[in-house]
Amino acid sequence: MTKLILIRHGEPDYSLVTERNFKGHGIDLAQLTPIGIEQAMAASKDKRLEGASIIVSSPYTRALQTAAIISKERSLDISIEVDIHEWVPDLTFNNISNEEVKIASEECTCCRGEYADDDTKKWEKISVVASRSFKGLEKYLNYEKIIVVTHGIVMRQFKYHNDIPYCGIIEVDFYKDFKWCGWVENIDK
Repeated sequence: MTKLILIRHGEPDYSLVTERNFKGHGIDLAQLTPIGIEQAMAASKDKRLEGASIIVSSPYTRALQTAAIISKERSLDISIEVDIHEWVPDLTFNNISNEEVKIASEECTCCRGEYADDDTKKWEKISVVASRSFKGLEKYLNYEKIIVVTHGIVMRQFKYHNDIPYCGIIEVDFYKDFKWCGWVENIDK
C-alpha cells in the first residue's frame, strides 16, 4: 500500500511575473514569497514526512521551489511529474487575462467542475484533473511512502477539504482514496 503525503506549495509571489506582463503559463513561473519559503521550511520538518523515499513535484515554479526546500531538509530526490499540475482554465492555451481566468474558475465552480462533452467550454473538467493526477502518480506505487508537492485542486481529488492552506499537508492511502474517487477499475494491487 502506498501512502501519499500531499503538500500544497507555499505562498506564491506573482509580482515579478505580472511586472513583466507574463500571461498564460508565464504566470506559473512565479516563485515563493519569503513567507512561502518559511512555510516550506516548516513543512519540511513535519513528522508525517518521515520515512518517505522520494518527492514528486508539479513542474510549476511554486511547487518546485517548495519541493527543493523539502528535498534539502530531507535529503530526498525530486521527480517532476507533469500530470500533477494546476487546473487549466483555458485548454486552447491562449494567453487569457486574469479576469478571464477568474470567470472560468467561477463557471467551473457553478458547474461543479463538469460539462457535457459537446459543450464549448474551454476549461479543464475536474474529472480530467483527477484522472491525469492519478495516472501521473501510478508509476510511483512501488514506493511505500512518497511526498507529493502539488496544488490544492489536485489534492482535493484524493481527499476533499474546502480550504487547504499554503504548505497544508494531507495524508492519503493511494488505493483507498483512489477508490473513494472512483478511479480504480483497472489497477492491479
